[in-house]
Amino acid sequence: MTQERLRSYFPHTERSIYLNHAATGPLSVPVIQAINRFLEQRHISNIDNYVDFQPVVEETKARIGRLLGVGPERVEFVPNTSTGLNIIANGLTWRPGDRIAIPGCEFPANVYPFLNLQRHGVEVDFIPHRNGTFTIEDIERTLTPETRLLSLSWVQFLSGFQTDLKAVGQLCRERDIIFCVDAIQGLGALQMDVEACQIDFLASGAHKWLMASQGSGFLYVSEQLQEQMTPPTAGWLHGPVDWDNFFAYELVFHPDASRFRVGTLNNIGIAALHAALGLYFEAGPEWCQEQVLARAGQLAQGLAELGLERYGTPDPEHGSGIVTVKHPEADVLQKALKERGIEVSVRNRMLRFSPTYYNTSQEVEATLEAVSELGRLTVPAS
Repeated sequence: MTQERLRSYFPHTERSIYLNHAATGPLSVPVIQAINRFLEQRHISNIDNYVDFQPVVEETKARIGRLLGVGPERVEFVPNTSTGLNIIANGLTWRPGDRIAIPGCEFPANVYPFLNLQRHGVEVDFIPHRNGTFTIEDIERTLTPETRLLSLSWVQFLSGFQTDLKAVGQLCRERDIIFCVDAIQGLGALQMDVEACQIDFLASGAHKWLMASQGSGFLYVSEQLQEQMTPPTAGWLHGPVDWDNFFAYELVFHPDASRFRVGTLNNIGIAALHAALGLYFEAGPEWCQEQVLARAGQLAQGLAELGLERYGTPDPEHGSGIVTVKHPEADVLQKALKERGIEVSVRNRMLRFSPTYYNTSQEVEATLEAVSELGRLTVPAS
């Protein structure tokens, strides 16, 4: 797929520069078309399309499995990352004195589900960080013999720090610790193999780098961990459902990850995710990752040359699509950029840039020129 053809699927590129994929990704033309097809069926031609839509559901699970490097039986849909993390938090049997380790720079979605377990006598230990980065040694020093679970983001939402998942997975395996990953800031930008990283559980929303709709996401659970968990909720699809006798109640959880499904799915969101993943695979995950890292690297270098201090690390081994810099008037600069058609975020009073694979080097150069010109109105952070 050519860059020109890819950008034609994102018509906003004709009038603006969008560098805010760590917040919300845009919906491509194929995604909009898939949503409209689904809505037209439900509106006119096939109102009760539940059965007819099942092939799309199954194919989307297969595409999620391909994204993660596993079979579709290991993944299931959830509304968002928080729901997925709450499933593991509440699906395990906890004992007073159990401990959970979490980096101290996490997005709250990967903190509150586990802090909520304090009512069961579970303690949370925060791994120390420096500017949103940490080392394997930091993790090791935080772990205790009572640590049962380590949960961290593949890519930190603010610093953009990409964790060495293979190293952490190996550490957890050696310590017999459950390894849980919040993958929302990596999937769709970087490539993943959950089994190679020895990940036990993963949760992700689909509305950021995957560029699907809000309120859609998925989880992954290893077969070994699944046997240690009890689904914290039950719905009518926990069956098997006898369509000839709905009064034959029998709660038997499914043998795969679908045991964590609750009730009717967000089929509009699944239609969107199906199309978004189709476009991603057509573009090519390896090429997408190369483009994301190239654009982020270009931004990081240019912002550094403008004298803006980075929050995070310049080490390419830990690079991602997120580049965050300090500025004393981040809100003012962000607003001024938006007035020029350049969209970025402010988080923790810092500017966060997050380009993806359809962004061009010319767009990055234009952004840097705008930052340089607008930045003269203020004094950069020292």
